[in-house]
Amino acid sequence: MKKFTCNAIKWFDKVNGNTYHSVRVIRHKDNKIVTGQFQYGYGEQYQQTALEEMIKAGWLPKKYNKENLYSYERENDYPIIWICNDGLKRECVANGTI
Repeated sequence: MKKFTCNAIKWFDKVNGNTYHSVRVIRHKDNKIVTGQFQYGYGEQYQQTALEEMIKAGWLPKKYNKENLYSYERENDYPIIWICNDGLKRECVANGTI
């Protein structure tokens, strides 16, 4: 059973050649939301951002921290649905705000 859904939006700044992202994570049991604001990061950096925000919100057990973020998914049968789309800068900024 999936416990969380992460909606990430990535934007590529063509002028400077940088990639940015923002995340919005929904916890299914009570529909609470945490966000990771517009920030630099390429590839799957949005996953780290989302997991860090989930730790800050107290959604993950205490044993998971910045050093072992990715083990949470592996040890819990991958409870997060990852949805990542490319978008405009304004969409990326809006996704990271509540």
